[in-house]
Amino acid sequence: MLRIWQKTEKQKLEPVGMGTAFPFLKEKNHVVSIIGGGGKTTLLYEMAGFCVKNDQKVLVTTSTHIYRPPKEWHDQSLEAVERKFRTGRAAIIGSACRDPEKLSMPETELFEAARKKADLTLIEADGARHLPCKAPAEHEPALLSSSDLVIGVTGLSALGQPLGKGCFRAERAAELLDCTMEHHITEEDLARLIASEQGQQKDLKGRTFYAVLHQYEEKEHRAAAEKLVELLRRQGIEHVLVTCATGNRRQSGENTNPWYGRAELPVREAEEEWEPGE
Repeated sequence: MLRIWQKTEKQKLEPVGMGTAFPFLKEKNHVVSIIGGGGKTTLLYEMAGFCVKNDQKVLVTTSTHIYRPPKEWHDQSLEAVERKFRTGRAAIIGSACRDPEKLSMPETELFEAARKKADLTLIEADGARHLPCKAPAEHEPALLSSSDLVIGVTGLSALGQPLGKGCFRAERAAELLDCTMEHHITEEDLARLIASEQGQQKDLKGRTFYAVLHQYEEKEHRAAAEKLVELLRRQGIEHVLVTCATGNRRQSGENTNPWYGRAELPVREAEEEWEPGE
């Protein structure tokens, strides 16, 4: 389950539902690329579960690499994709790669054909080696021309960590932030990594952008999250959400594979959307 908070006019973080936080999920024909640090796969599958529950045909894939799903979830033809859509399930496509635990970008012909059949396409378009934040390399992120929305994920667990420990591609981040590898990450640093054209704004080219501050622990992060939301809004980032995954097997240490225990999400029987007050 994914819990979501949004800053209100009263300048306080208030819980909201998935459809309120991400209104484009109620629309059709969007191609959403998810980039940044830790939490991308969790967010992708929570979105898929929400949309399938609302009778949408959801395609899940990657433009880089994604953990290989259970065998029955990997669709290798357009016919398999259409069969998933007919039976109220999300379709997952990707190609085999050197790492047997992962899939890489699917063949262009299959992707384009499947995308045209889907109501929503969700793409994991970046990697961060499970670290909460990152600075992109020259070839990153892997945004496809068909993608019209980008969601940048940043883990709040990065706060207070030395840059060299908590940030992927820390050398590039150090150049951007003009600091050392021993520098401890602050709210201002994360705001810079998110709002900079050398960070999550890289190659946006007019695409709509959502910032997601993940790994939120209310007692530990409330003040920092509120500060970070305000910093981002001052820099022109209009859509900022704060999120926390609960009941996640990966978080509890039962299994390090983020697909484990999540195969039930992209089906119509997906868990009910968490609403304020629950």
